[in-house]
Amino acid sequence: MSAVGVHGTGARGARVGRAGATRGVGALSAFAALAALAGGGCTLDERAGPGEELLAALGEVRYESPPPTGLTFVNAARANELRAEDPERFAFVEALGTPLLNLRDLPAERYGLDPDRAETTVTVDFAAPFGQWDGDFDAAEIREQLAADGFTERETDAGPVWVNHDRGLGLMVEDDRIRWGDEQLDPSRTEAVGEPLAEQEVYRDLAACLGTVYRADLVQAAEGAEVPVYAVGHRAEAADDTSTVLCAVTEDEATAEAALERLREEIEEGQTRYAGAEAAPLEAEGGSPGVRVTVPDRPEQRPGRLLAEDTDLTDALRTL
Repeated sequence: MSAVGVHGTGARGARVGRAGATRGVGALSAFAALAALAGGGCTLDERAGPGEELLAALGEVRYESPPPTGLTFVNAARANELRAEDPERFAFVEALGTPLLNLRDLPAERYGLDPDRAETTVTVDFAAPFGQWDGDFDAAEIREQLAADGFTERETDAGPVWVNHDRGLGLMVEDDRIRWGDEQLDPSRTEAVGEPLAEQEVYRDLAACLGTVYRADLVQAAEGAEVPVYAVGHRAEAADDTSTVLCAVTEDEATAEAALERLREEIEEGQTRYAGAEAAPLEAEGGSPGVRVTVPDRPEQRPGRLLAEDTDLTDALRTL
């Protein structure tokens, strides 16, 4: 699979899943659209073991210091299965974690981003998002749609990019991948810039902690935070058997103990909301200190709630 390059993202705070419904993607800064896509080749079937799908996605996100404000990974194939069984319950993954699809002026053809054709999706940087969809697309048809929608073609070393200056959008369309960003999108510009997130121990530990999830949101805290990065993952044994796992790494063991105590207090105070929740320290031998909380969902509780309205646990990590 190709690599998504991140060049110089700022350490800004952001809340996952709060994509603004603005007219275009003017909020996408130039660096956020520099998606470096080098050749490779991997499929979900080639990835095995808990956390490996997410780790593969992290291996494609290259950055220079500091890391991006966050990343959202969705196993679209699994998310689509769950949505087909219960569209209302899994409405939070309808857009497959892609804020571009929340824009008010989204055309009927959705820039070719058809969830039924997606296998995985990755969105990088919450404040100025960009990303890619992998799957099975009809590139020729999508390019025709873009041309009819006012996009013009610009050549780059990595291939043609379709740009709409009025919308502030750039897209690169292939049969197995659609890359989206702002109008400065040029995959060739950061092809070899930075190192993959997967090479950082903390991100490897977070992927292992989350295990097999159909959606994962990783949030990078502001510089100097006691909890530098945490992740929220969603699991589903079945459409009616779901849970959320919250994983966080800390600067040291003492902070991990403080975080664990604080999270257990929140769970105790919210016994109804967090019924059956378990909090424990990370146990990866030789890995990063941190904490892990697993929260099962009751039938009336929709997955995604810990990212949206019920944020007491993640708020606790940010305020240590």
